[in-house]
Amino acid sequence: MNFWKRWRQLFARRRDDIAECDRAIAQAPDDPVAYYARGLAYARQGDLPRAIADYDQAIALQPDYADAYVCRGIAHADRGDLDQALADYDQAIALEPTHAAAYYNRGLIFAGRGDWEQAIVEWTMTLVFCPDDALAYYNRGRAHLYCKDLERAIADLSRVLELDCEPALRQRVETLLSLGEASAPRGQR
Repeated sequence: MNFWKRWRQLFARRRDDIAECDRAIAQAPDDPVAYYARGLAYARQGDLPRAIADYDQAIALQPDYADAYVCRGIAHADRGDLDQALADYDQAIALEPTHAAAYYNRGLIFAGRGDWEQAIVEWTMTLVFCPDDALAYYNRGRAHLYCKDLERAIADLSRVLELDCEPALRQRVETLLSLGEASAPRGQR
């Protein structure tokens, strides 16, 4: 099961209730998933220091917990600590080389630094392991625009329109294709 499916399942259970997570941790203090779920809940509420602390605990209990590294990386990126975020994504990939979310989020960091070529590499890897990821196609298409590779940009952006994606993304792609404009990649996971 890929990262996105696992992540959506945890959120589908409404584990954003801190009290529920606290009860789960009290019942099973050695369960890394309970700390991970509470970290997600804290992150959802914007409490990144507590989210990071819970991801740290999940990793301490299960050092090969790649999803916890990715989510901790996202929290570090949201706090502006991009080097630590990259280190976490790198560790997730070392543990699980097919972890599409780690590649995707590395792409966001490289794009934010203006390293479009490396961002393209990261989003290409995302698509190797998650071939229907509309956001990866979207961001890679925009990166191709920044690199002045119009043919590849159009191919990626057109692929987004073939996929089942949210209406807002579809509208952005249609606007890009009709106007030929580009803006900075976004959509951290």
